[in-house]
Amino acid sequence: MKQPVASTSRAIRIVTAAVLILNAGLYVAALIQPAAIYAAVGVSAIVLISYFLWTPVAYELAGGELSVHFRIGGKRYSPVTKCSPVEGPLRAGIRVFGNGGLFAGSGIFWNRKYGLHRAYVTSTKPEDLVLVETPDTRILISPQDAGAWLRASGR
Repeated sequence: MKQPVASTSRAIRIVTAAVLILNAGLYVAALIQPAAIYAAVGVSAIVLISYFLWTPVAYELAGGELSVHFRIGGKRYSPVTKCSPVEGPLRAGIRVFGNGGLFAGSGIFWNRKYGLHRAYVTSTKPEDLVLVETPDTRILISPQDAGAWLRASGR
């Protein structure tokens, strides 16, 4: 079973817009201090392109393995032992490594409910999220139809 990602949630759109506005601010600041334009262009280009390419576009569950497809490349986790819905809102946590909301939330996170886990989400709405578990890790994903994903996973 393969599904595209859920529509981008308001929280992700707000973070993305804020970062894009801050990048625009770098360019305006470069007008005042021309030497800063090289740093502004370099840093913003690297960040924007990297995070855009690291945005999940689809998830696939086949042969007991979860595949997360990005705009370029992908990541696999196996064996999948359980898929479950996310109950209630996600509480505050800590981003250990990764992207906290520019185009998506991708990386390694920690919170009290799930402990150390990975997330590849385009939505922060609990009804869009599915928790996928393997013996080694927990992964939050946001398939387009979380209910269909859970029914198809048989878990």
